[in-house]
Amino acid sequence: MAEPGFLGSPLEKELAEEHGYPVLLAKLFAERWEKLAREDIAAYLHPDMRSLKGLASSPALPRVIESLGRARRDKESVLFYGDYDVDGIMATATLFAASQHLGLKSNYYLPSRFGAGYGLSQDIVRKAAVEGYKLLVALDCGTSNNIEIELAHELGMDVVALDHHAPGAKLPQMPLINPHTSPGVDPLCSAGLAFSFAREWLAAEGEDAKLVDENFLEAAAIATIGDHVPLIGDGFILAHIGLERLPRTVQPGLSALLAAVGLQGKAFLTTRDILFSVVPHLNAAGRMSNSNAGLVVKMMLARSGNEAMAIAQQLVRLNMERRELQRIVSDEAALQALAQESCEFLVLYKADWMPGVTGVVAARMVEMFNKPTLVFSDALQEEGYAVGSGRAPDGVDLLELVEPARELFVKLGGHSAAIGGTLPVKLVPELRSLLSHYRPKPAEDKSAAQIFELETAPAQLNGELISQLLKLQPFGEGHPAPRLRLRDAFIARSSVIGKEGTTICIEVDAPKSPLRIVGFRCSHLLPKLRPGNTATLDVEIGVDNFRKDPALQLLLLGLA
Repeated sequence: MAEPGFLGSPLEKELAEEHGYPVLLAKLFAERWEKLAREDIAAYLHPDMRSLKGLASSPALPRVIESLGRARRDKESVLFYGDYDVDGIMATATLFAASQHLGLKSNYYLPSRFGAGYGLSQDIVRKAAVEGYKLLVALDCGTSNNIEIELAHELGMDVVALDHHAPGAKLPQMPLINPHTSPGVDPLCSAGLAFSFAREWLAAEGEDAKLVDENFLEAAAIATIGDHVPLIGDGFILAHIGLERLPRTVQPGLSALLAAVGLQGKAFLTTRDILFSVVPHLNAAGRMSNSNAGLVVKMMLARSGNEAMAIAQQLVRLNMERRELQRIVSDEAALQALAQESCEFLVLYKADWMPGVTGVVAARMVEMFNKPTLVFSDALQEEGYAVGSGRAPDGVDLLELVEPARELFVKLGGHSAAIGGTLPVKLVPELRSLLSHYRPKPAEDKSAAQIFELETAPAQLNGELISQLLKLQPFGEGHPAPRLRLRDAFIARSSVIGKEGTTICIEVDAPKSPLRIVGFRCSHLLPKLRPGNTATLDVEIGVDNFRKDPALQLLLLGLA
């Protein structure tokens, strides 16, 4: 395994000599970026809004702009039909705000998890036609809604869509902007597509894109991180600049939310802040049956700080309720999972589980059991049907795994990492039986290259890495935080921390000051990490914003 030292490749030399990367990071990122296109490397080195590729290469772009332009010109009513999670919510808020700025007769609709569910609904399409809408803009959905789109056409409505979900065997007959069907468009989430489209749309109408840039760039960044899309090219640029601006945002809704969740005043925010604080609060409104995701759109469109803060505080209360409910369902789901110990694919069901938490519970089961998992409960407004969500371990394409059982579902959508669907309750056992044939690929030899990227000594980790790591934020899908192997690490201190007793904190000797390393759910490793022991540690490095000044953050991944 490579060790920082001699600068070998031209890219290593460029990163170190022209961009000031410490040798350790120069070697690590040069190896990681070796096969990337130069423009994608440039996005990491010089993230700049002027470098965005945008949607120009999408064949559907002119047709979508034309459809909206015609609606504006002819004063036709437009309905923006979104989704109830952060990506669909932010996409809806972005384009609805742009439409209002341009003076369109427009409205928006976000489905309920407990009613229409994910994707276009035939009932809502019929209702929209009756109410006189002539153009339906599907956001974060539509790619797999062939039947609903045909119905809309029959009822006299045009349909266009911006969506990033994987298409099925047959594409719907409509203008569709989707990275899967648009070569040259980077793999953006739907809010990223909406942000990029809004800039193109306003420009086509002779308007300045300032409205979108000033109010919805941060929203696109949050959705990009929260929906786990690859942080490459345009996706990284939007996420990096948006995250950088977020602590000082002038957007009333996001400013209020940061204050309500205790993040206001931070010099910078991290991926962890977004994933574990911001996104759960934004999603809470759509996860609880006594609320609706439209609440978040109202917050994003609020004109005063007081109005926005009232909604942000409501989101905090909803998220507290969601966490308690999630804890109860997770405990019950874990018992079912243990009863299916021999199964490599978990299909869990209980009638009275809240549909709003099935996705996060599925993610928790993956974390606990390292198996692809589907979690179902009864649909609240469709008797005899189960609605649920699925998650899978890294490297497992969940949508591909479930594809052989697609005929059991009345509705199924998503992407490789997360899916949602509806099927008759009576077919849940058959689904479990079909998926029970799944066998994970034989475990590959977990060589050093797969566990960590570079091997080094604790002395190489110091404050000099911090400024460069900040320039490379956020880390996430397709752009993970650097993973290192620390050899001969002398343990100075170790202890269990946290309420659950599963997190450990260790200090490792280093020349200037000890390195503090935290290991979540690593308490089982404590006997090997007693003070005085020497160990080889696999760690992930990042930057911590807990204190006033940024500090190096080390997360324990395991022992060699």
